[in-house]
Amino acid sequence: MKNKICFAGLLSESNLGDRVILKSTWGLYQQAAKSYPDTDFCLLNLQFEKLTIPQRAFRKVRYLTGTYLQAKSYEEIERNELRLHYKRQLANVNLIVLVGGGLIKYKHQNMYQYLTAIINTAEELDIPLVINGAGVEGYSSSDARCQLLKTSLNKEIVKSITTRDDFDTLTQCYINQGNDKHLAKVADSAVFANEVYDIQAQSGKVFGIGLVRGNIFDDYEKSFSFAQSAELYAQIISEVERRGHSYQLFTNGYPGDSDLLALIKEKLNRPILSVIEPQHDKELVNTLAQFSSVIAARLHANIISYSLNIPTIGLVWNDKLKMFGKEIGHPERFLSCEEFDAKHIVDLAEQAMVQGYNQNQRQQYRASAKNNINYVFNAWQNATL
Repeated sequence: MKNKICFAGLLSESNLGDRVILKSTWGLYQQAAKSYPDTDFCLLNLQFEKLTIPQRAFRKVRYLTGTYLQAKSYEEIERNELRLHYKRQLANVNLIVLVGGGLIKYKHQNMYQYLTAIINTAEELDIPLVINGAGVEGYSSSDARCQLLKTSLNKEIVKSITTRDDFDTLTQCYINQGNDKHLAKVADSAVFANEVYDIQAQSGKVFGIGLVRGNIFDDYEKSFSFAQSAELYAQIISEVERRGHSYQLFTNGYPGDSDLLALIKEKLNRPILSVIEPQHDKELVNTLAQFSSVIAARLHANIISYSLNIPTIGLVWNDKLKMFGKEIGHPERFLSCEEFDAKHIVDLAEQAMVQGYNQNQRQQYRASAKNNINYVFNAWQNATL
């Protein structure tokens, strides 16, 4: 009988970075399983259309932190909707791999609902579950949503949790002392996007400028408005042109990331180039492969560029970008909104084109993703996970 591994991720997200993560993880597991032809793979979407029902119900429940009302409402919704959905999808599965981005969080995207539901379902069906290279975004000892997530992560059925960023919060806050599950800090699987998609950089002469929705800084409690975002992009475009570089605007696929365009055009008072808006994940990787340097706020525009060995500058709205910059040995290339200055940003992009990356460090960092997957797969095969 064949063993089946199910990869659960955010297949409904129009931000194509999530799909690149999932397919990159799948590809690395396929490499790990090449000596095991009796292994099958399948996909599960953590999100599903019926979730609109519990979402409406949740809006009726005031988030009175820690109250029985909230916890009871969650359990009723989760039992009747999410767990039934996952249970149908997980028939005959032998291992569940939850694939990051930002999975371990409770404030945004209802992620704690998905993780709690699928972990509880895995426990019910006795299917070991691992979380691969997930982002960890915040912790609260008093928020009921966070504590539900913490309880789930500590369940015995969760055999391994690896994170691409905040290992301290994972190990010191979420995981109970004495819990002996496998924990590690690893690179995001998308650092292998170039290999998994078989796409190489094209030695382009064009600066890639990645747009992001104008209110993202406010949403993450950064003091940088929609108008300021449009002004920054207008200044970056002007500075790139002033220095004689060609540029191309692009998004990671999320439609809202083009919402700044009208205001950017108004601030420039002239036409600008059209925006590349990829429709599928391979198109996103191909788009980034055209560029000589990338300036972007979306983390996976930065990570995919890194996989292609293309220098990248990050516009930081979430600490996960700062953490990635530190991991790749270039924290100076990832700027907080207090540091935004078009001239400095383009200076960094030009310098990065000359400096590139330390290739020994890059090789070691990328290897952490592959080595961890090899470890987890072999431990599962040998029943030692």
